[in-house]
Amino acid sequence: MVRGLYTSASGALVAESMADNVANNLANVNTTGFKQTLLQIQSAPSMDLYRFQTDPGHAAGNPLPGVPVAQPVGPLGTGALIYDTPTSFDQGSVQVTGNPFDVAITGTSNAFFTIATPNGVRYTRDGEFSVDSQGVLRTRDGNAVLDTNGQQIQLPLQAVAAGSQPTPTIESDGTIVVNGATVAQLGLTQFNSLLNLRPEGVNNYAITGNAGPSAATGTATIQQGALETSNANVVKSMVDLITAERWFDANEKSVMTQDNATNAAISMVGKT
Repeated sequence: MVRGLYTSASGALVAESMADNVANNLANVNTTGFKQTLLQIQSAPSMDLYRFQTDPGHAAGNPLPGVPVAQPVGPLGTGALIYDTPTSFDQGSVQVTGNPFDVAITGTSNAFFTIATPNGVRYTRDGEFSVDSQGVLRTRDGNAVLDTNGQQIQLPLQAVAAGSQPTPTIESDGTIVVNGATVAQLGLTQFNSLLNLRPEGVNNYAITGNAGPSAATGTATIQQGALETSNANVVKSMVDLITAERWFDANEKSVMTQDNATNAAISMVGKT
């Protein structure tokens, strides 16, 4: 009885985590460059059950001791648990904004803007940039965007001091041109293993383990005046949310059923 209660409770906890995960994806469906989080679930370790009994050929009082016999009954599952919460890096759709400081990475899902944060170098797909009063290209959270040399990108100060932001031309390889002069090139980073890239909040990612960062090559291209939208699927997320709710309800009913059976065993069987 008690084992069943723990098994049902573990299923309810996983369903609750699933609902929280889906809710987070839905909350960021309009967040630029957001990558949805998946939930990987596995069975908890099971155990083999055996029925132990004394060999009936040896009756009570027989001078020969009985022989214990173990008959396999079968495996007993102990519930479910969360294996991992990986990020889906599938590319989102591209939305044209017309803002010259908005840039989107297209052609591949394995390429990220390199930025400098108070916690160190981080990576993002959110290309909603702007220029501060000093001419430094920054993310909407105020982090400096880095170039291919790992340095912050600074646009001409004279244009900023004149009271109007310079309008850059950003080419497909990330080269930034202002007033006909090349200023810098956006630093794009790719990874050998996206599994070792973990979200850190505000659309930033940190490397862990053997991520293997390197300069992005190949099909990664920059589209100016556009942003990559979230890859969260609203319809699928709503279906998953309903599934999580029904899963939780089923485990809740299982807990109540076993609790009632335990109560009956204590209050009724003992009287007989």
